[in-house]
Amino acid sequence: MVDLLSEQRTDGQTSDHYSLQWGAEVDFASFYRSNPGALSVMTSKQMGWPGLIERIRRQADSKPVKLLDAACGYGGLFQDLFASPAPDGLTYLGADIHGSLSTIQRPAGVDSSRAQFVRWNISDPVPTDDLFNFVICRAAIHHTENPRATFASLVKRLAPGGTIAITAYATKAPMREASDDALRERIVPMPAREAFDLARQFTLLGRDLQSCAGKIVIAQDLPFLNVRAGEYDVQSFIYDHFLKCWFNPEFGERYSDVVNFDWYHPQYAYRYEPQEIQVWFDENGIKVDQVSSTKAQHYFEGRRES
Repeated sequence: MVDLLSEQRTDGQTSDHYSLQWGAEVDFASFYRSNPGALSVMTSKQMGWPGLIERIRRQADSKPVKLLDAACGYGGLFQDLFASPAPDGLTYLGADIHGSLSTIQRPAGVDSSRAQFVRWNISDPVPTDDLFNFVICRAAIHHTENPRATFASLVKRLAPGGTIAITAYATKAPMREASDDALRERIVPMPAREAFDLARQFTLLGRDLQSCAGKIVIAQDLPFLNVRAGEYDVQSFIYDHFLKCWFNPEFGERYSDVVNFDWYHPQYAYRYEPQEIQVWFDENGIKVDQVSSTKAQHYFEGRRES
């Protein structure tokens, strides 16, 4: 791992947050390796990501493929790309702002000649002369100071004919947006450890709301409030429209805390409509090949013309 953060403008709050979130103390990577099925509820295992990973691996079985993993986090994508049998032609560069990159576990046989990590703020172009066949920024660009500018920086490292894929937070219902922002205004200034401990309260609220047996019935669409007619579980209705309070039994309280911490504490957490992200691709000369959305995030994948 090469630490170049001292040569760059730094974002101390984001670095501190993710050094804790992805570091050895919380150890989300071990949960990921031990519970691969549980991750199916996360956006990293949804939308276009599984298919893209499979395409990258197939290509790298037959020819050289260079990949940049911008904001590589705890190494989840790294592990998926190099899952046994690892494709012979794949070389990988992971970049992230946090201080726990050295704790990412390497799959057997994947040494520094095939995969390297650099500590770097991806808001700026990654410091390499290489151009990459694939540039990936999974569930992270919204945590940078200026995501539109970050996207342009990532495109600078994309080879002609190469593919760039990102996910970015989706805009939520207006009441949820208002409450999330009000809570984030109080939580973001907290030290990372204090905010992580506080996240347990959102986890417990989500857990207890899930145990409520009743249903909420909305008789007709309420378009201004972005509420559709239908029948809702209590926790789902509150979560989608009023307050993020994530809980999943397979994650348990500890790792459900990680999901809530990741929403409320990072300094930046921008949300978008799909047409806003489309503009980023258009102005950087990237032809969009695939778009999909969940309630949580939008997936965009596109190609640079050869």
